[in-house]
Amino acid sequence: MNIANTEQTIGFLPELCTPGALLRVMLGAEVLALILALSGSSLSYTDSFIRLGLTSLFVQWVVLSSTFAVCLLAKKIRNLSTLHIRIVISAIVVGFTIGASIIAIMADSFQKVGVIYYWDTPFILRNIVIALLLVLMALHYFFVQNQIAQLLKADSGAKYDALQSRMRPHFLFNSLNTIAQLVHVDQNKAEDALLDLADIFRSTLDTRNRVSLGEELDVTLRYLKMEGLRLGKRRLNVVWDMDKNTLPFNMEIPPLLLQPLVENAIYHGIQPRKDGGTLGISLYDSGSMLDVVVSNPIPPEGTNSHQKGNHIAQENLKKRLRLAYGDRANLKIMKSEHQYRVSFSIPKEP
Repeated sequence: MNIANTEQTIGFLPELCTPGALLRVMLGAEVLALILALSGSSLSYTDSFIRLGLTSLFVQWVVLSSTFAVCLLAKKIRNLSTLHIRIVISAIVVGFTIGASIIAIMADSFQKVGVIYYWDTPFILRNIVIALLLVLMALHYFFVQNQIAQLLKADSGAKYDALQSRMRPHFLFNSLNTIAQLVHVDQNKAEDALLDLADIFRSTLDTRNRVSLGEELDVTLRYLKMEGLRLGKRRLNVVWDMDKNTLPFNMEIPPLLLQPLVENAIYHGIQPRKDGGTLGISLYDSGSMLDVVVSNPIPPEGTNSHQKGNHIAQENLKKRLRLAYGDRANLKIMKSEHQYRVSFSIPKEP
């Protein structure tokens, strides 16, 4: 088997089937062997080296054999669920552990004079328990690291997409042109618009994985103010439905959850309409969950509403919700003849 040419990732696991990965596996196995050898009873220097050598041979055989087996089965197991991948890999490691234990027992029997063969069940059971605990700990560690990496990638991607959308020449031209006009009409309003624009850019560069609901609402409000200056009140009518006395403004949420939905609603639903429309934003505290709804009118048939870009943004949001909250969050999309409605619910966390 040409390990270097096999597909490198299996589910949530890191690369295992490359020469560099195998070298790291061998080094990790040797460290484990050293720990196991030193954890035994105190022995002489000679006996300690012998114990280390035998333990190293045992651990390296189990680890490398299991790694090669996983690489051979990569195509069959890479699309399995997380639970099934854990079960399959645990079974492989336990199987090779049992085999190595039996070989060790047989080798030890040949060294004993007058003993043809004996069976050491506690030795096998101990090795199975140690191997199972270690592989489950390693798999859990890899799973958590993979989730963190995916979440950071999704957050970075969302911020990058948001920054790119705001840096479209069309958006910048209209925003700056509006501000330039305001300078001659209302300098205070022009200054406020510049500050709002700066805060919008600043939010996309925030490296935090969580922000408060109040901060997310503040960014959304600033964005709406900028869009209101660009489109005018006649084309952009915003209707808020929320109770400021009950909303958990200190609740921590992933950044850029609400604002991108509002941006999509304006860009795909209201801007293409000649007369604009009404943007609805609702936030409800439903006890253990926070419910968010964003709705916008549907442009007439034949209007360029950039639906492809809308679907990409929604899929990105769905992925980010799944990574942040798992099955506890959901995203729903409802489309009627005249209205497009996107809603999601997330658990309230301190």
